[in-house]
Amino acid sequence: MRRAPAAVLAVGLLGAVAAGTVPADARGAAVRPGSEGLRSVAGLLAGRRVGLVTHHAAVTSDGRHTAEVLAALPGVRIAALFTPEHGFDGSGTGPASLPSRAPVYALFGRRYEPTPAMLSRVDVVVVDLQDVGVRPYTYASTMALVMQAARRAGKPVVVLDRPNPLGGVVVDGPVLDPAFRSFIGLYPVPYVHGMTLGELARLYNTAFGIGADLHVVPLQGWSRRMRWAETGLPWVNPSPGLLTPDSPLYYAATGAVDGTNLWNGVSTDYRFRVILAPWLDGPALAGRLNRLHLPGVRFSPVTVPHPRTRRLWSGVQLHVTDAAAFRPLQTTVHVLVEIRRLHGGQLVFRRPRRGQYLFDRVWGTSQVRRDIVAGRSAADIIARWQPGLRRFAVLRERALLYPDTPVAEEAVTTAAPPPPPAGPPAVPAFGHRGLDE
Repeated sequence: MRRAPAAVLAVGLLGAVAAGTVPADARGAAVRPGSEGLRSVAGLLAGRRVGLVTHHAAVTSDGRHTAEVLAALPGVRIAALFTPEHGFDGSGTGPASLPSRAPVYALFGRRYEPTPAMLSRVDVVVVDLQDVGVRPYTYASTMALVMQAARRAGKPVVVLDRPNPLGGVVVDGPVLDPAFRSFIGLYPVPYVHGMTLGELARLYNTAFGIGADLHVVPLQGWSRRMRWAETGLPWVNPSPGLLTPDSPLYYAATGAVDGTNLWNGVSTDYRFRVILAPWLDGPALAGRLNRLHLPGVRFSPVTVPHPRTRRLWSGVQLHVTDAAAFRPLQTTVHVLVEIRRLHGGQLVFRRPRRGQYLFDRVWGTSQVRRDIVAGRSAADIIARWQPGLRRFAVLRERALLYPDTPVAEEAVTTAAPPPPPAGPPAVPAFGHRGLDE
């Protein structure tokens, strides 16, 4: 834990939001995040000590931070702040830049969930995090572990919902095999799940047995087919590499090469829009991929100097032409299969840590890697994960909050806790940096 200098909480929080990120006037936003519907849980928060799990991207449509909104509610006192991976300000440097009289606890690195002593300081836990719609992104895992800890401590949890930047329709990639459970994938959901954080909270709570006293304050005006630009909300990068509203779309595809000897351009202007290696034949690969006519994406050859060695890496740049048609994980499988056909054994999966390949942890299965090495077609590999997606769709449907057309009225949904499970499974001591930096 770090204590920041004593100061006015709201001023410090507003100062942490990057200049120029939030429009001067966003009152015309079509969508309102859950933090603008707090009156629906005012009775739960009034006179209570609040533990807030948040970061700098938790802003309202007009740029106020959720902590400022909470602090303005009568009788509400923010008694503790909890930050996810990358810290409060998204830089990964920790919460020291956050002025507050409340203690600040980092839930990444040394610990991944609040301890009983931390939760003894609060009466209710509020979660407001901007997720990006892919399973390995760790904010959903942080939320789940907070829910587990709160259930054990008998504290209610309020999740303030936010849009999924990938929308709420596309579901893609293999469902996680529990054998590959880690902090970058706690529960059996697909790589691209098509759910908001609030919907994931409902799914985790009921289908996967967390059993917390959960309250989700939904978005107002959001529909599943909305792109970020249609929401009217400001984009505040939730982690260092996701600088624009379309960054998560590319991250969903190229973040999945982590654990190979390929590079997705992090730390450059091409971050997540490229797949590169020193030995790749970019023009040949682009030609092969374009002849496949994959939905919603085209490829062009590109050469990028590596920032550490200045050596030129070549490969392909992705250009998403139709976000609704684009299937990130299917695209990545086609890219990996074509690289293997072009270059054979030069595509390497990095050796296991603790008995498992990192690539397998990222994908949530060893089947994809083994099929690529065995020379199976992309169509065969993709077909293997379809039964799992069909089973997941049944669970997912019960947790969804939003239709294909906007929700007009604010409401709070409360998931009554089922009987608590015997105990949550242990979380492997495995943090993962690098997917989004």
